[in-house]
Amino acid sequence: MDILTFSKQLESRMKERLEEFDADQNEILKVGHALTFIREIITELKQFSSTYKFASESEEVTFFKDVKPVFLSQFFYYKKVFALRLFDSFKDVKTRQANYYKILQQLERFVQKNLEFYEYCMTNTTYLDKHYFTRNQQNHKSIDRDEKFSTGYDTKLAKILATELLKKYILELLKKSQADRSTDTSTTLTWTGSKTDLIEIIYALHSADVFNNGTANIKVIASAFEDVFNISLGDYYRTFQDMRIRKRSQTPFLDTLKERFIGRLYTE
Repeated sequence: MDILTFSKQLESRMKERLEEFDADQNEILKVGHALTFIREIITELKQFSSTYKFASESEEVTFFKDVKPVFLSQFFYYKKVFALRLFDSFKDVKTRQANYYKILQQLERFVQKNLEFYEYCMTNTTYLDKHYFTRNQQNHKSIDRDEKFSTGYDTKLAKILATELLKKYILELLKKSQADRSTDTSTTLTWTGSKTDLIEIIYALHSADVFNNGTANIKVIASAFEDVFNISLGDYYRTFQDMRIRKRSQTPFLDTLKERFIGRLYTE
């Protein structure tokens, strides 16, 4: 059996197995099982290729350009998704979203760093295939650590394919997350006063130890207010420091609240 036929059989097995995973299964467990299975598939492919002699240069190029990167990209992709889901399991919605944007920036930097090769692969160019996708004794560092099973560039191509998969996955997570927030009643209130005024209230409440019996820190409280009132407070610690050097009242907004509340008590 030639290596391309063997690879197609492995790919068919991989697709069937990945589709079998229960959609209702715990996400981290599901991704972990997928990662383990793909690693086993790649091991089978490596074992087969270790004793296989390519019939032609064209067959070798096809394997390292069109076949192996598909398997390896799935491994890279699920490995990233596993780490992402594990991170999500410990974080709130806002922190998750911030991490999604951070990862997207990392993916963009990877693309920019490898733009020439990225363009070569994504435009189905072929004139450098012999250089990129044959084992021509070029010096390279590969995750495979086996020059018989890698050209070096096949691994880079796999990372590019995984980048595209991960980008699509994260954009879907962001879309879902934003949709969830838009239907959340907590986002129906938007703070339209100044950020400084809200920060003044937050620090006053924190000073009064009214949250979690006084154990909630200022970061947790500020984050909660940002979510509830649909606002980003920025560097609230620096704003608080600026309050200390105010020339007139250090608490103008709290003073106004007290004044207006007392006035309301006598008018209603």
